[in-house]
Order: sequence, then structure tokens, then C-alpha cells
Amino acid sequence: MQSIIIVGGGTAGWLTAVMLNHSYNKLGQQVEIHVIESPEVDIVGVGEATVPAIKDFLQAVGISEYEFLRHTNATIKNGILFRNWRTAKNGRTHEYLHPFEQQRIEKRLDISTSWLLSERELPYDQSVSLVSALVSQELAPKTLSGKEYEGLFRYSYHLDARLFGHYLRNFAQARGVKRTEAHVSKVVTEQGKIVRLETEHGSFQADLFVDCSGFKGLLINKVEPQGNWMSYQDSLLCDKAVTVQQPHEPRYKPKPYTVSEALSSGWAWRIDLQNRQGAGYVYSSRHLNKAEAEKEFRAYLGLPPEVTVRHLDMQIGRRKQQWVGNCVAVGLSSGFIEPLESTGIHLIYLAARAIALHHNFNHTNQVIRDSFNRQMGQTYDELRDFIVMHYVLSDREDSPFWRDVKGTLAHTPSLEAQLELWRHKVCEYFDVCNSASHMFSDASYRYILYGMEYYPKLNLPSRAGEFTDVFAQIAKWQKEVTRVAIRHTDFLDALQSNGNLVTVKMK
Repeated sequence: MQSIIIVGGGTAGWLTAVMLNHSYNKLGQQVEIHVIESPEVDIVGVGEATVPAIKDFLQAVGISEYEFLRHTNATIKNGILFRNWRTAKNGRTHEYLHPFEQQRIEKRLDISTSWLLSERELPYDQSVSLVSALVSQELAPKTLSGKEYEGLFRYSYHLDARLFGHYLRNFAQARGVKRTEAHVSKVVTEQGKIVRLETEHGSFQADLFVDCSGFKGLLINKVEPQGNWMSYQDSLLCDKAVTVQQPHEPRYKPKPYTVSEALSSGWAWRIDLQNRQGAGYVYSSRHLNKAEAEKEFRAYLGLPPEVTVRHLDMQIGRRKQQWVGNCVAVGLSSGFIEPLESTGIHLIYLAARAIALHHNFNHTNQVIRDSFNRQMGQTYDELRDFIVMHYVLSDREDSPFWRDVKGTLAHTPSLEAQLELWRHKVCEYFDVCNSASHMFSDASYRYILYGMEYYPKLNLPSRAGEFTDVFAQIAKWQKEVTRVAIRHTDFLDALQSNGNLVTVKMK
């Protein structure tokens, strides 16, 4: 293998370029990596929240955390705050946190069993997570003595997707990746493989072609077999979005968590960057038209008429084969799961990493391609089930969408079987440890299950007050971490001083 062409820039194209260049050319130029991107194509600004694995990528390829944060207007993400996903009780809106951390004091098998058998004086997330205390006080999981990528707990980022793509492009080009700004007018194929690409700047050939052209699948559509698309429309009803980006008010303090609030026919996100907030309403076109969705979204945010919003169509599903011949689809061209748990950028990272692990230079045979396709297919299907779980656990009946969404469980039999199991026992590591994505552990499943009040019926003997000391210990740790963690806004201010956290004032 001498050359790789990636068609499409943005986060998918340039993250893949950085990953493959680091894998193949770290010890000297072995493979020419060339990105062809069109100047006419805009970036879909939906994937602006991430999961902690993004830190693995950034750190592995040698990117400075503070430099990355400054260049992408990024903020810290401690988790997702879900709101209004169940019916309000006693006039209080339902709310729970999905953080990236869980304490594991094992007085009775594990912390979840202890909580389920206890008096449950506090909600599950507040009882077992130290990050919940950081979120309540809007703190970052950073300390004055911390270094780049170090934190009190696992964390992730909110970032500007367009700026992230630009940052990765500059990073890649400085390390030898070639770039051509051109429009691919023709994809020439022979016997199920791409022979060359034709553009206004000439034709291009390569040994491997990576399709990062977005939903249109410019390359993969030319080589894939018939019936290669697997739709998720029966299990994931939300297929449209209306979005907006607005600058912060002068005294606004960006929040270190994502907000996901359920509306009449889907849910709305709010993501704070350093300079602005991105928001969107992901909804089902079977239950709302564009005008109705925009009206509800504007009312939710209080948007004046002069503020322009953007409408997006989403292809919910995946390719059955994402690697066909000498073409691999990465990003939106390979598939898309609605952005409820910030899976978009992570799926790009997983695909780029899997290419590097699978592509055996001059000896990539069908066994390798089958392994890649099986791994990525399982990953998409697992993440689909995890997203569906959020919906089917809701008790809302206040709109046709929330009544209809319960029927989607019938289209995810593996999830249906798991939920039946979890009626009778806690969700544990061994229930989900065969995950292909390694994205959501048993801890994540527990936050959703118990945050949505889906509790198993445990018949284990216990006595009143048996677990008081367990949760008193966690409460003590919560106070300790809030004393050493710094304010999120102070951390962001310090970034403007070249990341010198010594400039941060203690609370």
C-alpha cells in the first residue's frame, strides 16, 4: 500500500487522516495520505459533544489538550443532564444525570445493590457519583496541580465541530498529509473497486479510498452491493432536527454538562461552548412537520422571529458492509444514530482506529474486511439499542410520539431480552461486557435504568439503616472533591492564559 485518498474533510475526514497518518507514518513517510475536500460542502454541526474516548485519540496523536481547547472554543463535559423524560411528580420535573464515573463500594455485592436495598434517600446519580456534586456546583474535574488530560474523574468535551475540523486539518498538513480542494465529479469503478476519481483538478488514484463525504456516500454508493442499507426507522423514530447557534450573554457562565430535555415529539439538546450555545430539537417527522417542530423549538428557547434556524434531515441506519473492495465508509457515509448520547465523533474514531488495526498494507483480504464490517455493524446495533432504551423506559403518554415510541422495543429484541432480565437483577458488567464499541459500560446502563426508575425486584434480605455508612462515605467524598475541584469558568479563563492553572483563584 502506497497511497490513501480520503474524500471529504470536516471532523470525519481529518480525524481519519490524523489517525492513519499517525499509525502509518509516525516513524517516517510510508504511505501518502491525501484528503480531497469540496469547498462547497458545509459541516453538519450536530456532533458537538463527545465521550471520554476522544481524549485517548487526542493524547495518542500528540495534541496538546489546552491548545485544542483554545482553538475549538471547547468546554468540559462532565456528563448529560436528562430532563423531562418521565412524567413530572408532585409538580417537580423529572431529572437525572448520566456522568462518566461511578463509585464501587461493595458492602452488598455492589453499590447499585446497596442503593436498591437502602431507603433511597437521594436519587441514584446523587447517591453513587462524585461527579454529580461537581455538576451541581458547575465545577470542572480539574485541580490547580493537574496536568493536561489529567482530571479527578473521566470527562469529555463540548467543541465547535467546524473549528475542530479546521484544527485537525492544520495538524495533519503540518505532518505531511496532502490536501486538494476540489469537487469529485466522477467515481470510476471496475469489478467492485474504485479505479480513480475525476475532479476539476485532474484524476486521482490510490490503493485505499475512504469515504467521508457525509450522507450522500459519494464513494461507497458506487461499489456497495444491492440491499446494503439497514434502516433503523422502526426502532429510532427521530429522523429530523432543527438547530440554532447563539452567542452567550456577557455574564453567562458556560455549563460543564450537556442538557437533553424531552419535548412533545423528541428531545432538545443544549451545549455550551466558550463563546456560544448550540441547541437543537431532534424530532420524528411522522409526528411533526418542519413548521410545527420549528414553532415548538422556538417557544422552548424563547427565540425571536429574526433568529434564523437550520433544518436537517438525518438518515437513521447503517451500511451492512462499510468496507467494500478498496473503499471504506467513515462517519455519516457509513451510518448515523441520532445524537442523544454523543456517539457521532466516537464512531468516527472507532472506524479510523479499526482501519489502522485491520489494514495489513499489501495483504488485506476479504477476511479482514469481513472482520471490520462485523465489528462496526455490531457497534452500531449496540448503540442503537442503548439509545432506544432511553425512550422505551419513559412513562409519558402526553403525545402521540410518546405513546408510539413504546412500540419500538419490539424491533430491538436483544434490548427487550435484557430489559426483561433487568426486571429481576441489577445490570452488571457481565451483561454488557461483550460490547464491540466499549463505549457504554454497566455503569452507564445503570444511570439510565435507575434514572428512568426502572428498578429490579430484589428479594435479598436487608435491614433498615444497613447501608447508611456506604452513602455517608460517598457524601463525604463529594464534599472533598468539591473543595479541590476548580470552577469551570475559572478553568476556561485560565485557558486564555496559555493554560496556566496557577492563575486560577480558589473558590
